[in-house]
Amino acid sequence: MHRTPRLVAAVVLLGSSLAGCGLGTAGAADPALVARPHGRCDPAVNAALPEPIRRRGAFRVAMVPDTPPMAYYAEDDATIVGFDRDMSQAVADVFCVGTDPVPTNVDAVVPGLAAGRYDMVLASLGPTGERRKRADFVTYYNGGQGFLASRSTDFPVNSYADLCGRAVAVVVGSVQQSQLEEATGTCAEAGRPAWRLSLFPNGSAAVLALRSDRVDVLYFSISLTQYVASKSPALFRLAGRYKRAVVALGLARDSPLTGAVHEAVQRLMADGTYRTILAKWGLQENSLDGTEILKGRS
Repeated sequence: MHRTPRLVAAVVLLGSSLAGCGLGTAGAADPALVARPHGRCDPAVNAALPEPIRRRGAFRVAMVPDTPPMAYYAEDDATIVGFDRDMSQAVADVFCVGTDPVPTNVDAVVPGLAAGRYDMVLASLGPTGERRKRADFVTYYNGGQGFLASRSTDFPVNSYADLCGRAVAVVVGSVQQSQLEEATGTCAEAGRPAWRLSLFPNGSAAVLALRSDRVDVLYFSISLTQYVASKSPALFRLAGRYKRAVVALGLARDSPLTGAVHEAVQRLMADGTYRTILAKWGLQENSLDGTEILKGRS
């Protein structure tokens, strides 16, 4: 998977031109980003792990490392940091094991689970009906969707009709892509020109397209759009928020881990670890009061 940490850093931290942002020597990962609040190890939970994971000593966890603040590469161009990275390790802590992050793309995570390439997924996944045909889910985050636009514009986006006539960036395989594809008749019904959908492999590529005026608006998770707007207010603004939706940790359908992972998330919520991780990434307003299992279904 192509890594774009310099792009992410330039967009969300420096607030400067993106030209040449992939150049230069990678630095060291910020210790403050790498330091993680830990869950409490329970040897009894470890004993219930499938033998391959216990022998390996780590969960293989799929992540999409182009979606700050959920997951992205630090300045060393190697270390994945973010809320999902911290949350995955806290869950693994309850099992007394580590995590091996596996970078991937949104459209590959559910097929990868089914093929056994990783044990779980934390990648800002919405547990849609289509995804639940192939996976189990454990909810852990109150997500949602947002519209990111250039600071040089002032149009609001309060509904899909406000996208009519505009070039709209979405990430391949995302919930936002499927929702806009399902709503293609919106503009015709309103008597307005259709939106023009532009597909990108990840969030950072889509942000670059917005920065270079190749698209008018990026439709993506509220976590990324809010984060980019707050970190680079001279370049970007949050043009609108859309409906809230839970985000869930993904597991293979009928996985023997589903119940135990759900219990681990419950413990993290109860003992304060979950809130500590949210606070580290400025995501307190996106907390859930509890977690539930959403089993795979036909």
